[in-house]
Amino acid sequence: MKLSDSEINSKLREKLEQPTGRHLYVVLGTYERLARYERISMPEARGPSGEKLPAPVNLNRAILERVPDDDLKWMVQNEARLPGSVSQRIARELDALLSEHLAENMLLVLKQMELLFTYDLELKPLRIRAVNRKHILLLLPGERTSQHILLFHEAPPEFHRTLPANIVPDDHIWELNT
Repeated sequence: MKLSDSEINSKLREKLEQPTGRHLYVVLGTYERLARYERISMPEARGPSGEKLPAPVNLNRAILERVPDDDLKWMVQNEARLPGSVSQRIARELDALLSEHLAENMLLVLKQMELLFTYDLELKPLRIRAVNRKHILLLLPGERTSQHILLFHEAPPEFHRTLPANIVPDDHIWELNT
């Protein structure tokens, strides 16, 4: 079901009030609609104590900024020959980033996550870290179809991805209305 921005903010606040359980959430929409939500409606959202929510973190940029220049150069030069090594490095940086942010804040909002899907990284670290007073909200370009969540739906079909089943409970996935 598609929801208005304020309905999503309300549902998110309800979820943020729950101290225990799994706390991984997804907001779906087009890139344009997600940017509008982030710019206009998300700053109006409040946490359980009335506090503003943290600004979204551009995950692609944050991961790449964590990699020293020499290592990044090596990754670019060896990506085709050693894709597993590059994927493992990105996965390690993702896990460290999640750990650091969630140690300081109860909520981490992530956007621009294409790097994870480009390297077919597991999303389980997101689900594992989002428990017991630690919440992660993903702003993902995508839409609900009859059987699954189709990601990057605005791109040509060869770039489409599917959100793995059982990563995010259905009542933790909200789609922006147009």
